[in-house]
Amino acid sequence: MNINHTRDLVRLANVYYDDTRSTPEKRKNDLNHVALCTWAFVRSMKRHLSPEAEDEAPFRAELYDKLPPQQAEKIIKAAHRPNRALQDLSF
Repeated sequence: MNINHTRDLVRLANVYYDDTRSTPEKRKNDLNHVALCTWAFVRSMKRHLSPEAEDEAPFRAELYDKLPPQQAEKIIKAAHRPNRALQDLSF
């Protein structure tokens, strides 16, 4: 997936979300999940393409700041972090 197309994921999720089957609170939580997982993918890809010494500490700090601790830990421990971040989008 091209990073430039990730904004389309969030846009499509907003357009195609079925409001008839959820409450406003659930909609907000679900769409926030899509946005955070999309951000995690982009941030993981940036880290994947950057030198470790330059970006590892900020990467970890940002994940722990924005994501639930368990989700951040799974991405950090993954062999291929961008793929792990994409996996979170599937549920």
